Amino acid sequence: MKKIVFACLFAVSLGNVFAQLNMTLLDQIDYTQDLNDIWGWVDPDDGIEYALVGTVTGVSVVSLADPSNAVEVEFLPGANSTWRDIKTWGNYAYCINEEANGLMVINLTDAPNNITATNWSPNLPGLGTYTTAHNIWIDEFGYAYIAGANINSGGMLIVDVFSTPGSPQFVAPAPAVYSHDVYTRDNIMYASEIYGGNMTIYDVSNKQNITMLGQQQTPYVFTHNVWLSDDGNVAFTTDEKANAPIGAYDVSDPDNIIELDQFRPVATLGASVIPHNVHVWQDWLIISYYTDGGIIADASRPENIIEVGNWDSFLGGNGGYNGAWGAYPFLPSGLVLLTDIGNGLFVCGATYVRACWLEGIVTDAVTGLPIQGASAHIESTQANAATTGLNGVYKAG
Repeated sequence: MKKIVFACLFAVSLGNVFAQLNMTLLDQIDYTQDLNDIWGWVDPDDGIEYALVGTVTGVSVVSLADPSNAVEVEFLPGANSTWRDIKTWGNYAYCINEEANGLMVINLTDAPNNITATNWSPNLPGLGTYTTAHNIWIDEFGYAYIAGANINSGGMLIVDVFSTPGSPQFVAPAPAVYSHDVYTRDNIMYASEIYGGNMTIYDVSNKQNITMLGQQQTPYVFTHNVWLSDDGNVAFTTDEKANAPIGAYDVSDPDNIIELDQFRPVATLGASVIPHNVHVWQDWLIISYYTDGGIIADASRPENIIEVGNWDSFLGGNGGYNGAWGAYPFLPSGLVLLTDIGNGLFVCGATYVRACWLEGIVTDAVTGLPIQGASAHIESTQANAATTGLNGVYKAG
């Protein structure tokens, strides 16, 4: 196999590259129990940002008025559950769990002094009583999509949380196919149908007549979550399996989905690290990895995704379900919030930088024909390598 080597000079200490690349720890809160999901909320009255931290026994509300001195201002107890997922609409947060009590509705209107919660667990005609779920998403119209519930075979339950704030109203069930996670925008729903290993795309513009537009099996056939690029043309997926990549797909035509790239962190290739959730902020990916922390990747060229930032909250070995559960990047301040299962909440600053890409084509000097199997490598522990395909093209960075 032919090999092409490129050298790059870096003005950073390589010993620090993977410990702290373009991310800075501002504060950390330790908990006496394990954590799970993380979301954020901004008070519309005073602009104070809050972290909404899922724990095994409830939801912790943390003021980030001073990001270097994060303070828990309320704890809302709930059913004992390893899994929680939290989203917000207006002055309310909506939290599911996998054990009991249905949907926790958190009233944040008078934060930080008076934060309260109620539970919504209706008996839905033809479906039964909703009590548990795995995930929730709320779209830009105020429709909540509850995934992996105990009814409708785990298919989505669509709920109106905008008409009467704080009082959810059931709208319709989606197809009765178990979904582990869900993302919806512009009335197009991306379901992570984990047990089939599929990202399935649905038209939900008519909630009473939902139709499938397309389907894509993800690389490790265990589709955990999906997030969409800002322009709506690319979907990014995770498979919750050791060594699985972040998949990037052109979904501009759901009937003809095209794989663009598979991203893995360079430092832990083949080390059994498991990706959990991917989010998109502008055209960067913010990814939580068990045992590998929070990672930022430049996805402005989705066919060649490059890591540009990281903060590892877990200092143990690679592999297994320890370390970072969630990474939340959507606060106006630009903070990135990480929940580490056993090590608490990490409040991080992030500097978003562009990758340096190295792309080209390798051809035979005599015949001019493309050479397959040539290796392009940048001399840096931080860099991706690439191997040319049939067309001689390589993409690294």
